[in-house]
Amino acid sequence: MSVVGEHATFRSARPGDAVALAALERLVNPSPWTESQFNSACSAQAGASTERALLACADRQALGFVVYSLILDEACIHNIAVHPLRQGRGLGRSLLNAALAEAVRSGATRCHLEVRATNQAARGLYEGLGFRLDGVRKNYYPTATGREDALLMSMPLTELENQT
Repeated sequence: MSVVGEHATFRSARPGDAVALAALERLVNPSPWTESQFNSACSAQAGASTERALLACADRQALGFVVYSLILDEACIHNIAVHPLRQGRGLGRSLLNAALAEAVRSGATRCHLEVRATNQAARGLYEGLGFRLDGVRKNYYPTATGREDALLMSMPLTELENQT
C-alpha cells in the first residue's frame, strides 16, 4: 500500500523500519514501545503476524505511523504516533483513516482501541472519527507520578464500508 497525503507518502512498514518507528515513538510516548515490539508489525508483509504497521514518511524520514491488527472481522489500533513537529496538521487522522480503510478492505466490521485518559488530543481524534467509550481500565498506564486509566473505545466500520 502506498498513498500520498498531508505532504507525506503512506506505505506499509517493512522489516527495516522498526528502528525508525521506535525512535519516533520515543519522541511522543511517556512509556514507548521498543524496537523489538515493532518488529512483528514491520514483518507483517511476510505473513508472520496479524499485526501491521502503516508508515507516513517524507524525504526518507518517518513522520508518523499506526500499528494495528486484524483478527477475523475485528481491527484493533495498538499504537499511533506523529512526529511532534507535524502534530495538529491532520497527519494522524489521515494515517488512522488509511488503516481503517485497509481494515474494511480486509473484512473488519468493528475497530477497538485504548487511549490514556489524559491524552485529550488523541481522544478528540478518535471521537471525531466516530469511536465511542466502551469502558475503563483503572490504573492501566504507568506515569511519572503513578498510574492513569485507559479508556476503551470502539466503532463500527459499517460507515466506512460504503466509502471503500
